[in-house]
Amino acid sequence: TGMAQEGCGYTGFLYAGLMINPKGEPTVLEFNCRLGDPETQVIMMRLQSDLYSLCKAACSKQLDTIKPQWNPQSAVGVVLVAGGYPVQYRKGEVINGLVLKSPDACSIFHAGTTIKNDTCVTNGGRVMCVCACGETLDCARQLAYKRIKKIRWPDMFCRADIGKN
Repeated sequence: TGMAQEGCGYTGFLYAGLMINPKGEPTVLEFNCRLGDPETQVIMMRLQSDLYSLCKAACSKQLDTIKPQWNPQSAVGVVLVAGGYPVQYRKGEVINGLVLKSPDACSIFHAGTTIKNDTCVTNGGRVMCVCACGETLDCARQLAYKRIKKIRWPDMFCRADIGKN
């Protein structure tokens, strides 16, 4: 209400970082006026509408005239990090397994990567997010982890429990 009281309306994204506590209750960790990372990657896997059109409608206060279209499937995103993240990690590690002979149903969102000598290498702690859609959450999960098994660099790490109930 502070911005409204000052006559400053807000149009844009509002990201609420939440964690479910052991009692099953949500706890607010943070609020941001941006899309979250890696949450956005999973949202983009399901969004079938044009993001630019949605943003433009929001800026012109016409968002109520657009109905976003969504892929009805479940989506999972798994972040691959450099070993030692978030404290200390090496950069410049060659990433293998990004190019496949036959494409799969996954999308890879690069974050901490760069190109050195025509080769993709690590350049940050959160290196990439592997996302997949599937008829069920478990199907999407299996597709993402199947793709992750093909990607390698020294000290690569990812959680093994993403998408598990």
